[in-house]
Amino acid sequence: MLIGFALIIASGLPLPVSERIYPDKAACESIKERILQRRPMAQLECSPVYR
Repeated sequence: MLIGFALIIASGLPLPVSERIYPDKAACESIKERILQRRPMAQLECSPVYR
């Protein structure tokens, strides 16, 4: 069951950026864009979270 989306650092071992789970992909992408404005070299992805 999909419960939302989490923002992760896309590297060899994916790590969450925070413990927050966003209700939909659009909300996650919005936060991702805000972070990329401050840190353009960051490699971030929105990943689905399942229960």
